[in-house]
Amino acid sequence: MDSEIPEAFEKDLTCLVCLNFLLDPVTIGCGHSFCRSCLCLFWEQAEVPASCPVCRQRSEQTNFKTNFLLKNLVSTVRKANLRQFLKCEEQLCGTHKQTKTIFCEADKSLLCLVCSQGQEHKTHRHCPAEEAAEESWVSDASETCRKLGGGTAKRLK
Repeated sequence: MDSEIPEAFEKDLTCLVCLNFLLDPVTIGCGHSFCRSCLCLFWEQAEVPASCPVCRQRSEQTNFKTNFLLKNLVSTVRKANLRQFLKCEEQLCGTHKQTKTIFCEADKSLLCLVCSQGQEHKTHRHCPAEEAAEESWVSDASETCRKLGGGTAKRLK
């Protein structure tokens, strides 16, 4: 899918440990940025002294502050990617020719507004597709970071 966001820009918003969009980004002294949980897991398993996973520069920093600029940029890009995805022809309801913008939690599917109010789905719990995507992304990214922690431990030992 063609994106309105240049690939190089998206790469700059990617954690260099888990290779996903940054989740709760922190920037260390050398200037590299990582998901807070990825960096903490990496350093937890690393031999002392802690160093940057990319350039190996030593870092004594332990009190991380969220990089809100990066966090906001990641959110903006992810929302733009979702809007681009929802504009795709396959995201149009075949019956009502409307964009599927509602997520049905019971069926784990995208619906148009008319379908979400129809007999089949009216008793189900719904939320906006954007909200469901955000919750799913945070959950998936957190799980990736947790899994990576185990993998990192094995590689470093």
